[in-house]
Amino acid sequence: MTVTNGYATLAEFKLYDTSRGGTVTTDTNDDTVIEDLIELASRYIDGDTGRRFWKVTNDETRYYTPMDDDECEVDDLSAAPTSVSVDYGGLRSYTALSTTDDYELDPPNAALDGKPYTCLSILPTSTAYFPLSTRAVKVVAKFGWPSVPDDIKSLCLAITLNCYKSRSGQSSAGDVSVTASGIVIRPRDVPEWGRQIIAKYRKYL
Repeated sequence: MTVTNGYATLAEFKLYDTSRGGTVTTDTNDDTVIEDLIELASRYIDGDTGRRFWKVTNDETRYYTPMDDDECEVDDLSAAPTSVSVDYGGLRSYTALSTTDDYELDPPNAALDGKPYTCLSILPTSTAYFPLSTRAVKVVAKFGWPSVPDDIKSLCLAITLNCYKSRSGQSSAGDVSVTASGIVIRPRDVPEWGRQIIAKYRKYL
């Protein structure tokens, strides 16, 4: 198999698992297992942070209910959206807004910092506004992060390695988290420094 939307690659894992000064293994017998674990660790991080650090390749359409008429929080945008439109009449009939005349993206320096945009803000010179009604804002965009943060990649590798090393059937300690596929990530598989990373990125709804 190949890793789907993983936060590390098979080659990166083999390098990570190599002792300092050692030679990276060319053994391929466990490649499928390792790739499974990389994907599992990546989805574990998604679930614990409440966000995803991979970006979609095709546009998605998402709807939002603004809390203010001049700002609308959105899911992570990997880049400027393809389109933003609003439903002024509450009839699910949307009017397109202009990136040059009506709204801007915040945080303003997100792209420079390798981070996603998370908010749409109406320009002070625009007559447009965000209606305070359900699904009033429609965003068509590629959601996710521009690229995987280095600390998220490191955490993915650490969890993958811990899970891989525990294949001998050692007993679990404490509560466990079980994925839909039945594979278990135990609390001790997530290093303490990794919990701090997860807390840094966690999105509260």
